[in-house]
Amino acid sequence: MMGRKDDYQSKMEFIDLNTFVPSNHILRQISEKIDFSFIYNKMEMYYSNLGRKSLDPVLLFKMLLIGYLFNVDSERELEQEVNLNIAYRWFLGLDLTDPVPDHSTFSQNRRRRFKNSTVFQEIFDHIVKLCIEKGLVTGEVIVTDSTHIKASASKVKLKR
Repeated sequence: MMGRKDDYQSKMEFIDLNTFVPSNHILRQISEKIDFSFIYNKMEMYYSNLGRKSLDPVLLFKMLLIGYLFNVDSERELEQEVNLNIAYRWFLGLDLTDPVPDHSTFSQNRRRRFKNSTVFQEIFDHIVKLCIEKGLVTGEVIVTDSTHIKASASKVKLKR
C-alpha cells in the first residue's frame, strides 16, 4: 500500500530544543556569554508582593531584545515570530507547548508599570556593555544614511 504524508498518526515525542539551535546562532552566543539575572535586581522595585505572579522580567527583556536584533518592530509581530521560531523559544526558555506572552503585556507595562522610568534604557545599556565586554560587539558606531534628496545640480543655474 502506498503511504501518504497526510496519514498522520498522533505520537508522543521528547524534543530537546537545544539540538535545533546552531552553535553559531547569535542567540546561542548571547545566551552563553551574557547573564541576564541582573535584571531581577533592577526590576524588583516595580513589582508588588501582592497579587498573581507577573511575567518573568528576564523573559520580557529577552523577548524585546529578539525584536531589536531581528528588526521586529511590532509587538504583535514579535508575539507571532516567537510562536513560530524554535531558536527564539529556546532563548526565552519556552517549550513548544508554552504560551508566548501576549503583545498587550508589553504595551501595558510601558503605559503603567514603567511609565516615566528609565529602567528600560538602563537595562539595555547594561546589556550592550556586557556584549562589548564579552566580545559580541565592538562598541564602534557605524552609521549609514540612505536619505534621498532631490539635487539641484543644473549647469544653467550654477553660481560661484
